[in-house]
Amino acid sequence: MDALSSVGCLLVGSVIPIAVLGGLVRRGTRQLAVSGTYGTVSRELGLDVDTRGLSLRGHLAEQRIWVGSVMVDHGPARSHACWGVLDLERPLGLGLVLRRKGLRDRLRRPKGPRVALDGDPLDRLIEVFGDDASRVRALLSNEVREVLLPVLTQWKDLVVTDQAVRIHLPRPVAEPATLRRLVTEMRDLARVLSAARAGLTPPPPLAARMPQWRALGAALGLTLEEAWPGLSGTLDGRTVRITPVRTSAGYATEIRVGFRQHARTGLRLRPQEEPDGYWSVGQDIQCDDPRFDEAFVVKGWDPDLVRSILSSPVRERLLGLLRHGRLDVDDLRLHLGHVQLEPQDLAAVVQSALDAARHLGW
Repeated sequence: MDALSSVGCLLVGSVIPIAVLGGLVRRGTRQLAVSGTYGTVSRELGLDVDTRGLSLRGHLAEQRIWVGSVMVDHGPARSHACWGVLDLERPLGLGLVLRRKGLRDRLRRPKGPRVALDGDPLDRLIEVFGDDASRVRALLSNEVREVLLPVLTQWKDLVVTDQAVRIHLPRPVAEPATLRRLVTEMRDLARVLSAARAGLTPPPPLAARMPQWRALGAALGLTLEEAWPGLSGTLDGRTVRITPVRTSAGYATEIRVGFRQHARTGLRLRPQEEPDGYWSVGQDIQCDDPRFDEAFVVKGWDPDLVRSILSSPVRERLLGLLRHGRLDVDDLRLHLGHVQLEPQDLAAVVQSALDAARHLGW
């Protein structure tokens, strides 16, 4: 080997590790920037800071928000994705799926029929599915379009469902200004969608149950909201919302009970069989109660405090609620979803949810 070849080999051998080291440094620097960004914006929004620096998460009023990485799919297809997710104030009940065209290869096909947008400028950008074409088209009001179009321009991968606004991010957000804009635009879109839904009439299957909802509201002392129809108000000093939800099998109901002010514990309680998705982080806390531990994943900041809060009477009431639907509890509210009961049969379940809140002391 001549001298020139030796020098070339030496240079190549030096460049490769330097390039690898540079990549690691850039990756580490970006991870620090992402962590700092999540912390800065979380504090600005009054959210608890994720000490791991992996997400922005919490509640903005009644809406859960998550921005960060999450595992998606199952088995060999399981991989990391980065999403911004914001719950709507209450489900739309229209079987809605709105998504940018081109996402079909990465998302399952919606179960509802496709809604034609022939001649509509939005038809070039999005595809829409839903139960009732006339109501879905009416949902896309001028106010919704004014917010939707900039979101589609700024964030390419958008999905709106009955429950949430979701934006797929190519990588975690490392700049506070960009994260603020993402949160603001998700909140604005959720707000105008909820306002547009409030101006619609309920789908025919739900409209037929209006007398039952009115009777339930009178029995509980809650206000009827005819657009869904649903109920809302305050019982025993706690906010209550009862709303129909569209499921793959038809309509069900969700019940939300907002807790009174109390010291935060970081509590997150979810069914054991649910995927460990956006909202659930940390180690499972066992309560030395086989039935309860087999039913729920429990997480919180101080395991001993959480165990003391989840006393035997509380555990019994939460297990009782689990018989009626999918239960989710945190520091701010108790959420019971997919309740398969007619409105006239919900009063006892609502009272059981309030009873659980009273025994929690919240």
